[in-house]
Amino acid sequence: MIDHATVNYIQKYILKKGEELETLGIDQTSSPFIDVKIVKRTERTYRVAGLLTLSPYKKETVKIDDSLKDLNFTPRKKVKLDDHAQRTLRWLEQGWIMKEIRFEKDEKTIKTMHYRMGYRLYQYQQECIQQKKDAIDREFHEWKNTTKLIQLNYDKIELFSYQRKRGFNSLIEVINKVLDLDFYEIEESYLFPEKWSLQKRLKFLHFVVAFLQLCLQKTNFDWKEIGASYFKEIGGSKKFDSNKQEFITHLEEWTKCPAALLGLSSLGNITPFYFSGQLIGNYSSYQFGPVHALTDLSISADDYSTKATTLWLVENRGILTRMAAEGDFIKETNSLVMCVDGHLRTSHKHCIHQLLKNSPIQQTMIWTDYDSDGFQIAKELYTVISPHRSLKLKWITHDHRIMEQWEMYEKYMTAFLKDHKLEQEQILGDVESWKRWINH
Repeated sequence: MIDHATVNYIQKYILKKGEELETLGIDQTSSPFIDVKIVKRTERTYRVAGLLTLSPYKKETVKIDDSLKDLNFTPRKKVKLDDHAQRTLRWLEQGWIMKEIRFEKDEKTIKTMHYRMGYRLYQYQQECIQQKKDAIDREFHEWKNTTKLIQLNYDKIELFSYQRKRGFNSLIEVINKVLDLDFYEIEESYLFPEKWSLQKRLKFLHFVVAFLQLCLQKTNFDWKEIGASYFKEIGGSKKFDSNKQEFITHLEEWTKCPAALLGLSSLGNITPFYFSGQLIGNYSSYQFGPVHALTDLSISADDYSTKATTLWLVENRGILTRMAAEGDFIKETNSLVMCVDGHLRTSHKHCIHQLLKNSPIQQTMIWTDYDSDGFQIAKELYTVISPHRSLKLKWITHDHRIMEQWEMYEKYMTAFLKDHKLEQEQILGDVESWKRWINH
């Protein structure tokens, strides 16, 4: 007979709607295999839809073949195997796989024939998944213990510069939120990029603690020291290399300042924020005219404001330079045009927050490419701006229409991207169009 667990597995993953197993009268002879009919039954009809060949579940321990692992079976995956191959018969006899035959409506002609994951293989995979979860749980608790030990040295931050102290405190604030989580909450937490796996999130947490330790120990340090000081083993300095740029970028999301201000040296990267219009900071002042650029370092160290009432956030430099070249358009419309240059950086977000907090901006014009990347940038810009409730938001469509609700623009772009893709420069417009959008 078939055990209850195997029956439940087959019902969940193998059988189709309205099907059941015909378990009565199973002929279990000296053969190691049994054939089980898949039937569809109604009040008036009875039809054999298929046949499963499997081996009754045995509890003895059997080592799984690497070649079976390589087939990457899943509960719903169908695989073609050689019926006469020795390994196929062995896997079938040991319960790793089962053979599924589907019949035509005449109940005799074979429609399809393939192999499916057996209950033993399913159980093996579930045990492996649980072992990984248990290992991650232990690793996360070890990370928590390490982090709590580092907290004993937080008094050293009193010696930091104002900028470094501010970035450090911002990082600690996020770390404390992570410390309040259980490991299974890490996978869904908004504190990490949505597409990161659980393993990658945990690796990033190790990176953060390694970075934190060096911040407390040294005024300046280079990239290689982060992994080397944390892992203390040969090759430790390279542990984070494969994730270098994205880890630094997300670290700066948590610290709200460039990593260089916290001591990380020798990166050689300066992130610009191109703009045209009037802008004032504590250390610098810009007037209407040419295209200017702020850096991530200056944005972190300064606090900017503008007298502009219309803020343009565009994706490409071509739009920025075109608007800046149009005589007095920016001055006449009291606009500030800022270009994220194809990617919304942490420093860009910080600068936008500064401007919206410190300035009399009444409306923001969001203008990005009409492709998947441009759509993503538009979404990220909306996320940055949406907390400012009193601000009027406008999105520009490819046919020069204005949309004032994100939900409308999202629906429009989703439909548009099914058949089209355009860059901003292809629908540049002119001064009259730009003024019309402002006054819409």
